[in-house]
Amino acid sequence: MRSRIATAAVAASLVAGLAACSTTSKAPAGGAPAAPSASSSTTAPGGDATSSAPAVPAAASSSATTAAAAFTPAQLETMRARVAAVYGQAYTATGFHHAQPPVNPKELAADFADKATMDAVFGTGAAGSDRPMDCGTAKYNGIVLGAVQSSGDAATIPVALYDNAKAGAAEITVTVDPTSGVIKSVACGGAPKPADFPGVAPVAAYYGAMVSGDATVLNDKSDPYFTPAFAAWKPADANYEVASCSQYVPDLWAVALTGTSASTSTWDFDKGQVTTLSFPSAPTAPTGFDSSLAVDLGAAKISRVSCYSNPPKADPTHAADYVNRLMETYRLAADQKSLGVDAQAEIRPFFVSDAAFTTAWNSTGTVPLLCSSTVPGLVETVDNPTGTASGSRTTFSMATWRQWHPDTSGQELSKFTLVMDASTLKIVSVTCTK
Repeated sequence: MRSRIATAAVAASLVAGLAACSTTSKAPAGGAPAAPSASSSTTAPGGDATSSAPAVPAAASSSATTAAAAFTPAQLETMRARVAAVYGQAYTATGFHHAQPPVNPKELAADFADKATMDAVFGTGAAGSDRPMDCGTAKYNGIVLGAVQSSGDAATIPVALYDNAKAGAAEITVTVDPTSGVIKSVACGGAPKPADFPGVAPVAAYYGAMVSGDATVLNDKSDPYFTPAFAAWKPADANYEVASCSQYVPDLWAVALTGTSASTSTWDFDKGQVTTLSFPSAPTAPTGFDSSLAVDLGAAKISRVSCYSNPPKADPTHAADYVNRLMETYRLAADQKSLGVDAQAEIRPFFVSDAAFTTAWNSTGTVPLLCSSTVPGLVETVDNPTGTASGSRTTFSMATWRQWHPDTSGQELSKFTLVMDASTLKIVSVTCTK
């Protein structure tokens, strides 16, 4: 699949007359973001202008863990999503597939504390304008968020912007409200600090090359930015390029640090614009970051990319869509066991109790909960896709197939019933029927 996306990148580069993009400098594997040539500053209501970096704790393992413990997982995801969504509104399109996207005023209004803050931070210019919040990096197509840090009654998130694989000159500090996640102010600092973005170098190098159409990286069979295990891994569904989660070359990449240990950093990942608002035409489409990745800090290489894998929010109004997304999230986790993903830990919180989880896990086959002998390529509802309601529970008939595209009836790899609590949409039981 690598050759398909690389070929598309080269062709698009030639058509768009952007061959010069392939000469973009790349951050060395294991190195720090590019050093700045200058620094700048900006402020918004409630923020202080400064010519040096604000006192933001480094994202070392201990400090990041302590700060993260002050917030719930939902709060952390909301804060990260809002900051990524705002910066995604102002990125510079490469022209491979899309013109400069229009600014979405509804998205911005949802992500800022008020209009005064929005105007001061985002600015009031048209799409493609320089923005106060970019702190001098007016042209960028990569967004990197460091660990969320506690700061009094607010929270701060360090941000680095990338033009292809080259970091901007300034580290940006965004102050947000922990409860709602809305942006309260932005301050510009000095050079991006490596400790705030552990492991970002191989991420920036590969995705920077991807959005610029740098075929020397995309076609490199040695996969210099991936661990050998990830480079050799083949997904069961095999319907996308595993490093980009897509069949086309994206114009934007965004990551947000979710955790750091002595050996690994983990990140939310998105190959395009992050949104915090659902679309009326697609109310069940996920919001926020929808994928994740990890970096082996010792090797300074990407050790996994888990596409479309971030858990969905429970939605009783669209229960069938939620069930399909939940079980697909688990299927993807099970598929990446060899890459260190703990599928059991991923799905356990979505059961009504530990006892219900243990019963289902121990009674549903070689690949637990999917009733199959091998990891399937697809899992989804069948027969009555809306489920059968009975009292406080809803039962769904599920099936798996070997490949991402379902075969005809009778060719299923497995069948099972999934009983959900109708109000919470937590799993009550899983029973194999084939």
